[in-house]
Amino acid sequence: MLVRTAFALLLTTAAAAAAPNGATPTDRSELKKYCTGDYFTYCGDLAPDGPEVQACFRQNKAKLTPNCQAAITAYTKGQKRG
Repeated sequence: MLVRTAFALLLTTAAAAAAPNGATPTDRSELKKYCTGDYFTYCGDLAPDGPEVQACFRQNKAKLTPNCQAAITAYTKGQKRG
C-alpha cells in the first residue's frame, strides 16, 4: 500500500505537468490528478517510480482515460521544451 501511495504521489506530480489546462511542464499534479486511477487499474503491481511504470503506461496507452492521455502528452511536450 505504501508503494502505491508513493507512486500515486509521483504520478500526480507528473500528471500535473501534463494537464490539458495549461499547467507548467514541471508541475506533476495534473499527472497525479488524471492518471492515478489508471495507474492502479493497469500498473498498480509495479513500483511507482520505476521505469516499468512508464513502460506499462506506454503498453496500455489506448486503454488510459482521455484526461490521463492528455496529461501525459502535455507533460512529455513540456519536458522536451524544458
